[in-house]
Amino acid sequence: MKDITYLRNPEQLGRSIRLKRHEKGLSQNALAKQLGVGRKWVMHLESGNPRAELALVLRALDVLDLQASLSDKRQATKGSSAAPSRLDEVFRRLQRRPDSDE
Repeated sequence: MKDITYLRNPEQLGRSIRLKRHEKGLSQNALAKQLGVGRKWVMHLESGNPRAELALVLRALDVLDLQASLSDKRQATKGSSAAPSRLDEVFRRLQRRPDSDE
């Protein structure tokens, strides 16, 4: 079974990133270097900076082998028999294979 963490605020995201960084044995400096930012940016991210640049946050998740996903909270409580959300359709359209000519 996969570990799933439901994040409710930037502080929880920051703690999750810090924990994964520690698990991977990376220092803040090492992570910052991989992201092309200063150590201070990593410190702010791990402390829950609500204004962190989304592209960099997503890159940090990728470097740490973490995955972010979105789901319709109302559908999750209804069970698997619920109809797909419009959000699902939007994500399907946005997903493009690297070898696709679209």
